[in-house]
Amino acid sequence: METEVAIVGAGPAGLSAAVAASEAGCRVTIVDAYARPGGQYYKQMPGEFHPRRPETLYHDFSQAQQLFAKLDDHARVQVLSGTTVWTVQAASTPGDPVTLYLNTGAGSVGLRAEKVILAPGAYDRVLPFPGWDLPGVMTMGAAQTLVKSQRVLPGLRVVLSGSGPFLLPVAAGLAQAGAQVVAVYEATTPLQWARHAPRVWNHWDKLREGGDYVQLLRKQGVPLQFGRAVIRASGDERVQHITVARLSADWQPIAGSEEQREVDAVCIGYGFVPSLELSSLLGCTHRYDPVQATFVVQHDADMQSSRAGVFVAGEITGIGGSAVAMPQGTLAGLAVARQLGRLSESAAQRKMAPYRKALRHRQAFAVLLQYLFRLRPGWLSWMTPETLVCRCEEVPFQQIEAAIKDDHARDVKTVKALTRCGMGLCQGRVCGPSVAAITAALTGQDPAQLGALMGRPIVKPITLGALCDTSH
Repeated sequence: METEVAIVGAGPAGLSAAVAASEAGCRVTIVDAYARPGGQYYKQMPGEFHPRRPETLYHDFSQAQQLFAKLDDHARVQVLSGTTVWTVQAASTPGDPVTLYLNTGAGSVGLRAEKVILAPGAYDRVLPFPGWDLPGVMTMGAAQTLVKSQRVLPGLRVVLSGSGPFLLPVAAGLAQAGAQVVAVYEATTPLQWARHAPRVWNHWDKLREGGDYVQLLRKQGVPLQFGRAVIRASGDERVQHITVARLSADWQPIAGSEEQREVDAVCIGYGFVPSLELSSLLGCTHRYDPVQATFVVQHDADMQSSRAGVFVAGEITGIGGSAVAMPQGTLAGLAVARQLGRLSESAAQRKMAPYRKALRHRQAFAVLLQYLFRLRPGWLSWMTPETLVCRCEEVPFQQIEAAIKDDHARDVKTVKALTRCGMGLCQGRVCGPSVAAITAALTGQDPAQLGALMGRPIVKPITLGALCDTSH
C-alpha cells in the first residue's frame, strides 16, 4: 500500500490534520485502532447503537460532527479503522518514504508514506497505592470508554480520585449514565490555584465548560472534595473499601485524616502520559518536561519533528487537550501539503496564520493547567514495600528499592533489567512513569537524565501469523 500522507490516530489532532491536508489536494490514509474515528475525546458508539440524545456523548458534539462530515466529503481520505501500527521503518535517507507496518486483524501489511503525521494521543497516568491492582480499580479513561462506547457502568458505587480537569467530565458522564458517584477527590486545592487566577481571565470558554460540569455534579448530589486522594483500596475478590486521606501541599497524607468508604469501583487518573513509542522508533528527538513529568516530542513551528517528513500533533507534543490538538493538527496538515507542492509558501502561511494565533492562546492555558495540576512528590509515600508498581510482572516497590540501594541501579534501563519492570504486555506504559519517579527520588538525580522505559520494536501485540505474513 502507498499513500502521500499517513496519519496515525483519528482523534481531534489526526482528524484536523487529515482535513487540512486533503482539502489542499493530498491523498491521506488515517490509521486508527478504534472501530470508528474520533479517538478517546470524540469516542463514537458502535454503529448498532442509536442514542436518543447523541449530543450528550461529549461536550463538543457539533464540532465533532463537523469534522466527521468534512472527512466524509473527501474521497482523497482513506480511514483504516480497527488497525494498529505495530512497527515502523524510518526512511534510510531524507526524503524517502516511511513504512508503517499495520495489523488489520486479517494480517500484516506495509503502508509506504511520503509524509507521516503522528497523532497517537496519550494514556492515563496512574500513581500506585496499596490495592490499586484489585479488580474494580481502573483508569478514568477506561471508565469513560465503557460508558461512551458501550453504555456500561464500571460499578454502581463509584469514586474518582486524581488531579486535573479530566475528573469533571468523567464524573459527570458516570452520573448521567446512572452510577452513584460517591465522591470526586481532587488532590490539589483552589487555594493552590488562587494566585494564578489573573491568567485565566482570557479563557472564559474553558472556565464555562468546567463550570457546567460542576453544576451538573451538584445537581446530581455528587460531592467534589479538594486536597484529598484515595491512598488505599481493599476487598476480597474485588475492591470493596477505600481509604481516603487529606493531603499536605506536597501530597503527603495527613495523619489522622483517613476515612473509609464503601465502593465497588474506583476510577484513578493523574493526568496523561504521551504515547511516544512510534516517535521513538522513528528516531525523533524528545525532551523532558519537568512540569508534566514526562518526555515529549520536539518540533518546529510547523509541527515537524527532528526527522524530516515526520510531523507530530496533539498530546505527544505535551498534554493540552483537543483545544491545542486541533490547531496543531491543522498546521501539520498544511505544512505537509506545502512540502508536497500542493500549497505555495504564501498560501500556506496565509492559511496557517489564524491557527498559529489560536494555538498560542490555547497553549498558554494548557501550560497553566499543567502547572496547577502537576504531580507533587509526596505521592511516593502512599506505597508500602509490598505495593505493586509493575502489575504485568508483579514487581513490588521493595524490589525496585533494592535494585537501587543494594544493586546500585542509577537509571530506569538498569532498574528494568534487574527487576523486569516494563517487560510485560504493556511494555512499561503503565509503570514506566512511576519507575522513573521512584528512581529519581531514591537516587537524587534529575529525571531528565534517567531515560525512560521505551518499548520494543514491536509496539503493539501481534500474532506470530501476522508477524510472518509476507503480504507487505
